[in-house]
Amino acid sequence: MKLHIYAVSDLHGHLEGLDPSGMDAVLIAGDFAVMNGWGEAHMAYQLWWVQDVFCKWCATYPETMFFVVPGNHDLFAERKELRKTIKWPDNVKLLVDEGCEFNGLSIYGTPWVPFINGSWAFEEVFPGHLKERFAAIPEKLDILITHSPPRIRRRKIDVSIDTNSPHFGSADLTDAIMRNRPRLVLCGHIHTGDHGLIELEHDDGAKTLLRNVSRLDEEYKVRYEPYIFKV
Repeated sequence: MKLHIYAVSDLHGHLEGLDPSGMDAVLIAGDFAVMNGWGEAHMAYQLWWVQDVFCKWCATYPETMFFVVPGNHDLFAERKELRKTIKWPDNVKLLVDEGCEFNGLSIYGTPWVPFINGSWAFEEVFPGHLKERFAAIPEKLDILITHSPPRIRRRKIDVSIDTNSPHFGSADLTDAIMRNRPRLVLCGHIHTGDHGLIELEHDDGAKTLLRNVSRLDEEYKVRYEPYIFKV
């Protein structure tokens, strides 16, 4: 049986226009929550939004399973005691360096990104930190969901096309992908990175497909449609 999958990232609270009706699963690759500030007051607001807006939205699609990886904007999620306060619907699974099985698919999610400025969630803390985190990624997954994109030579999956930015992807993630060979990697973080399907070939002929599934542009306006596929 083919599963219908709906993949998206970097919603930043923008749920309008999203309709995963008829999908077996929705995969979200980070930065899903609204963000309007900093500090404890904002953290409380983000928790309210996740519980009263996001979770209620997911619950309107009871036949669809949501697998959600947080990102660097999802500040509440870095604090384990806060994310445990959310009463997640039965059809929502938050993945923080965690894997699961779904209808025969092996899925793993990790939220970590290279160092930005020390103010965000799930940032690289010290040299080698991401290598340690990504070492936990299992071998031969069906789907790997990461917030950070990998760094791929001559490809711009991790480059903001709008701003002609440097490469922001993680070489440590690239190494983990080449070592563990997942079938598909979904990422976000860099809003206007190359959204085409990128193919990596391994020494034995196996292939890994990569896709940036960010939804917004650099001005936080909706630009891209979710990536819908069958597996």
